Amino acid sequence: MQNSIQSLIAFVAVGKTGAFVRAAEQLGVSPSVISHHVARLEDQLGETLVHRTTRKLTLSENGKRLFEAAAAGLAQVEFALEQARSGADDVAGALRIALPAFVPDPAIEARIMEFATHYQNVALTLDYSDEVVDLVDGGYDLSIRLGNLPSSSLVRRQIGTVTHVLVATPEFLIQNNTPTAPADLSQIPTITMKGASEQLCLSKGLKSATVALETSRIKVQNIHGALSATRAGLGFASLPQALVKEDLSNGRLIQILPEWRLPPLVVQAVWSGTSHRRDLARRFVDWLIQ
Repeated sequence: MQNSIQSLIAFVAVGKTGAFVRAAEQLGVSPSVISHHVARLEDQLGETLVHRTTRKLTLSENGKRLFEAAAAGLAQVEFALEQARSGADDVAGALRIALPAFVPDPAIEARIMEFATHYQNVALTLDYSDEVVDLVDGGYDLSIRLGNLPSSSLVRRQIGTVTHVLVATPEFLIQNNTPTAPADLSQIPTITMKGASEQLCLSKGLKSATVALETSRIKVQNIHGALSATRAGLGFASLPQALVKEDLSNGRLIQILPEWRLPPLVVQAVWSGTSHRRDLARRFVDWLIQ
């Protein structure tokens, strides 16, 4: 077991640094030691984890999956050790956090405020925007993001899920004929968001349908703009259920095809495992999901 852990540490260092030499420098060992540990893992798993050429090093698909799981696991071990060394009174610092313009799970936002109350020596800067930020270039310590994310060296943990529903005003549905099947959605105007998919994937029991959104004259930057345009009757939109709950209850908006479901989106916390504030970021994320 101990040898496997050492090999995983070496492998994660390779994934983060992108080179055997840099991984060796980070861990204070020789490149041959790193190579030995990676080769041992590959022998144990019977899988190629790292593709090596004279110019670059890349992780295989299995290597990417192992890297993400191992990096998150090792981060958790480090966090558990850090927690054992210090209590709330010893925690101090600052975190700059990027969040969606609308946090779709009210419980997440409530936990953020509870964290700020509990750890009074930690300063939080909360930047709400639907723009996808670069953690390093943007100077962020942590980001809360929606949906599946591409593989990277960043540490990530799922902290929740969010459900979207299709909605429109009653007047809009009268003017455009209320859809009775998923295919009808491609014939009526929709509100689109920057960076959002131009397709809808719907399911109803064992049935599924994919619809191309072909008609749109309104494109907005964030979720609040999409809600405003939908309320104005300019199209239908896929919006977080928590955001439109009141509009649905008072009849301002109506859910379209309520028997069909959109796939839930995962809510993930993402941070750099090499940042000098990584321990505080891990403590923050652990607080959100406890």
